Amino acid sequence: AVEVKVYVKPVEKIIIIGAGSAGLGFINSYRKLNQTDSITVFSKEIYPFYNRVMLPDYISETQTWEQLVKLREDQFAENNIKVYKGVSIENIDRKNKVVVDSNGEEHHYDRLIIGTGSRAFMPPNVPKIPGIFNMRSRIDADTLRPFLQKNDVNSLINNVKGLQKPNPKALIVGGGLLGLELASSLRELNVNVTVIQRISRFMDRQLDQLGSDLLHQEIIDRGIEVFYNDEVQLFYGTEKLEAVRLKSGRKIECDVAVFAIGTIPNVELAKSCGLEVNRGVVVNDYLQTSDPNIFAMGEIAQWKGEMWGITAAAEQQAEVAAKFMVGDLASYYKGSLSMNILKMEGLQLCSLGIVETPKNDPTFEEVIFIDKSKRYYKKCIIQNDRLVGAILIGDKSEFLEFKNLISNRIELSEKRLQLLRSGQKAEPVIGKLVCSCNSVGEGNIQNLIETGCKDFNTICNQTGAGMGCGSCRPEVRSILDKKILANLTVLV
Repeated sequence: AVEVKVYVKPVEKIIIIGAGSAGLGFINSYRKLNQTDSITVFSKEIYPFYNRVMLPDYISETQTWEQLVKLREDQFAENNIKVYKGVSIENIDRKNKVVVDSNGEEHHYDRLIIGTGSRAFMPPNVPKIPGIFNMRSRIDADTLRPFLQKNDVNSLINNVKGLQKPNPKALIVGGGLLGLELASSLRELNVNVTVIQRISRFMDRQLDQLGSDLLHQEIIDRGIEVFYNDEVQLFYGTEKLEAVRLKSGRKIECDVAVFAIGTIPNVELAKSCGLEVNRGVVVNDYLQTSDPNIFAMGEIAQWKGEMWGITAAAEQQAEVAAKFMVGDLASYYKGSLSMNILKMEGLQLCSLGIVETPKNDPTFEEVIFIDKSKRYYKKCIIQNDRLVGAILIGDKSEFLEFKNLISNRIELSEKRLQLLRSGQKAEPVIGKLVCSCNSVGEGNIQNLIETGCKDFNTICNQTGAGMGCGSCRPEVRSILDKKILANLTVLV
């Protein structure tokens, strides 16, 4: 005799180390599937679950702190989670399934998720004096702000005499996404900005040479000083930073210097407990580490030799792990599309997938449209009748379409003739800006909901909100929930 019963998953205790995109993505995905398991989060920062991608806008006050928070404290109970703020995990005892926090307390787990992210790289020769920063946390941003106001004795005397207060001077070391976004935000505060780039162009991994040239012109037009093929060698100042000297011999006066030259995955905890670690923590298709009860996701996860540092990838990984934990073996991780979107007021620039064709490989082709005087540049890279990469500058209205073509490996066929010729006009931003990647306002989302659309993924796909870096997806979901609740209240 055979007895068939519905599988009932035993109640488990899940611990998440890290309150970033991976941790939040897991909570959102898992609570849709399971409301009974215990979820405990340890956040090393006292401010958990916020959008660090938008810190430059927080500094320029384009966005408030409330706009950056993805999960408020009053929502912890709604999601049935317990959050330890300002408490890190110092040790993992895999044999007994116990973690020890920075207060010395032990916590048992059935499943453990490591989402410790990465930290900013700082060269070893940089002195520890006030005025030198990384930019990875709210504390970094809050500490930087006072330095942007000139308040030394000479400035106070000048103010008394009625003389004009000199603008602060900032040095940005690094010409990648964060460095350029921060430089633009500081210019909005009338800060004099100089960018030092070690190589000969900006965003060399995300743009081709022509794209970098067009970006250079945009940066110069914003009043930002740029020095290529150079780096900081000496620092002046004891009580605070006063100036730097470059390897070229040039001396630059500055009140602050922000280093934005890359990140280092925080894999030390995983390595110390004996998990397999290469560049990152090695994971399988379900985001399991070498210990099947421990998962890793986000910036520290290394899948088939690849790593991603974008919010969208962390959320995709978190969703796969969540489904696996409730017994879904059919959903597995397939990798993520590399997307780079420069968030700069008045400039549309993004790239997806491959940005330059490999040399001496006839299977790759390029379709290009350019108007240099208007800084309008669109480039598609095709391999075997499939789109594998694109650069969009001046207009990124094809972003969602190209993202779909690349992600789903769709054969172009006749579509090839329409690439870069869509003529599609982006819908203007209505209300408060929610998605800076695709210029979507709160009103755009609300209008779509009013038409009867109540599915979160459909809203994202149709408006473009949350389809870029993905950091605004919690806010989009909140708008949907509030709108549905408001409609229900009206009906009652």
